[in-house]
Amino acid sequence: MTPTAPTRDPEDIRELRTELEHIMADGTLVWQRQEEARAVRFNVWEGQTSDGRKHASALGEDPLPFEGASDARIPAVDSIIGDKVALVKQAFFRAQVQATPVEPNDAPKAASVTSLLRWLRDCEMRAELETEVELSAQHFFGDDPALAVVEVNWRQDVTLVRRELSFDDLAILYVTGESNPDNVAPDDPRLEPAMLADFNDLALNPLRDREFTAWLTRAYPGVTSAAVRAAVRMLRKEGRAELPVPVVRENRPGVQVLKYMEDIFFPVGTAELQRARSIHRREWLSEVELRERVATQQWSQAWVDTVIDQGRGQTIGNQNWRSAIEEISLSRPGGMVNENNFLFEVWWSYERRADELGVPGVYMTVWNIAAVDTCAKCELHDDPDGGYPFYARPRERLGRQLTDSRGLTRPLATHQQEIKTQRDARANYTQLVASPPRKTLMQRGAFELILGPNAQIPVQRMDDFELVQMPPFMNASVEMEATTRREFDEYAGRQTAEQEPNRIAMLQQAAVDSFLGLWREVMRAVLKQARRFYTPEELARVTGPGGEGLALKPEDVYGEWDVMIEIDTRDLNMEFAMKKMKAFGDLRSLDPAGILDLGPLVEWAAYSLDPVLGRRAIKPQTNVTQKEIADEKNNLAQMAVGVEPEMPEQGINASLRLQTMQQHIQQSTQLAQLYQGADWFRALVENRQKYLMQQVTQEKNKQIGRLGTAPLQGPGA
Repeated sequence: MTPTAPTRDPEDIRELRTELEHIMADGTLVWQRQEEARAVRFNVWEGQTSDGRKHASALGEDPLPFEGASDARIPAVDSIIGDKVALVKQAFFRAQVQATPVEPNDAPKAASVTSLLRWLRDCEMRAELETEVELSAQHFFGDDPALAVVEVNWRQDVTLVRRELSFDDLAILYVTGESNPDNVAPDDPRLEPAMLADFNDLALNPLRDREFTAWLTRAYPGVTSAAVRAAVRMLRKEGRAELPVPVVRENRPGVQVLKYMEDIFFPVGTAELQRARSIHRREWLSEVELRERVATQQWSQAWVDTVIDQGRGQTIGNQNWRSAIEEISLSRPGGMVNENNFLFEVWWSYERRADELGVPGVYMTVWNIAAVDTCAKCELHDDPDGGYPFYARPRERLGRQLTDSRGLTRPLATHQQEIKTQRDARANYTQLVASPPRKTLMQRGAFELILGPNAQIPVQRMDDFELVQMPPFMNASVEMEATTRREFDEYAGRQTAEQEPNRIAMLQQAAVDSFLGLWREVMRAVLKQARRFYTPEELARVTGPGGEGLALKPEDVYGEWDVMIEIDTRDLNMEFAMKKMKAFGDLRSLDPAGILDLGPLVEWAAYSLDPVLGRRAIKPQTNVTQKEIADEKNNLAQMAVGVEPEMPEQGINASLRLQTMQQHIQQSTQLAQLYQGADWFRALVENRQKYLMQQVTQEKNKQIGRLGTAPLQGPGA
């Protein structure tokens, strides 16, 4: 219950800060690329106005070609990024998720592990994944460098609640070191009589008053000294006192997408994240959250006190390196009100180093610049594979470094600017045609010639009022914009009538496969966390697609597993999916040996038609088989009391039911005696057998009708 004292050398913590500052210094070009990408995507430039026109008041000079000229914002890049984000997000949630065993001996558990994976994606973590998958897609396509980074952790949300604890409750906590008496069973072997007797003496002996008060202070570090003394008096007087007890509100795997050089920092030259020499993760916490971490994550109380006293609003590095972040407005896309001045910056630094025996590992240190000589927590990172809890994937591979990957804003920026140029030109032309300049008699002295709507053109002689004749409409501008848009769509892989469909399908599939590759790694790490930390009670909550309980046990998900997340992007097109279903249906006529497994086909078809309904309608094959067997056994029970069961024309496995009925009668002595001695029961059974055999015959006749004969060997014989 007492927070572990930090053991890191102060010089090591200073080296972590120096390392981070070097990474930030190298990241200047990365921040410039990020800001340029944001400006292109969201059409941000100097002198903009809300009406999309050029005004001298905003520019600080006379606008060209005239006051009020068009200054359109063309969301071409933002539109294509939005398309890509929608595509990969839909692909993730509609893809087939499957666990494949690393060891062949684990193959029988594959169905159980797959069910756990799907439950995590579709139920337990659904709300969180809706946000994090979209954020990762935004970084993957919209950022520059185009890079998505995801952190995987075990999310144990612990809160403190006021609770009245008895004398016996505190004795249990004293003996076991737990923080909640509910976590200790009555027969816990740690409840030694000698230790319980020692607690009685500690609590009631006036000579050990300071020792008892000190223990309560260590056990409840967030409680004030006055409250601890009051609790001691209440315990001795009434045998109970009110104290804070940690209660787990949430206990599950968690994922969080991190923005490079804003939430997570690693060397610019990193090629593979798991091989980075160090990774630094930034977190902003409130004062309440900091104090809560003392009890829930065993952070050093002295460190927390120092940070709260000296570290509010402080951040590492030069404040000017992200001036734009400090000037966030409510209307800025992706922005929020900046409250960092009221929060505390906490750094989680991970680095690879060896211990005194030369054994390498990833070590984690939690620190803050206000407490430079100590840390909140420092320990060997708890990962069986000895890796970082972060996973990264670039949009493209142009070189070894992760930062070589370009966002879509870089190659498409000039196309968007060209479209804007042509659009502005035609808008300005329309203004001039609608309100053309007019001639007016020249006055003495100098004059300034300004062309614009309703402008006055000085002339030396003017017999009649006359508008200036404008040049003909610019058809070349329309053609230029159309050409630019075709090039834009071709590069971006947007599906239009002018683009070659197979090429577009290839590009979409490549983008989805690359994006899902990141989430395969993430879900594999999530599965590992679930296997390690889920209790048997929590595993029992796992449900199937239809909401049915699966009664999973720890041994059902034991082993090493790879994760597959796969989808054909063309299946997102309903018309194509229907054609594929028909093609698979026709394929059955070429399968006389019955090697085609229809189960996965039916599951895919249901998900393609409607993912939500498909999840509810499709049951695991083992569940379907067991249901058929149980249903037929129930039919036998009905016949045993003289009730004839229904005879549906389709939708049953007649062969399995016939086999089940025959085996059950043979294995049951009572049913066998009833079949031999009761004519009415025998008549019901024989009639049922005729019905099931007819169903089997009809299925064979369908095959003969397609093939002209029945197989002499194999499943169809």
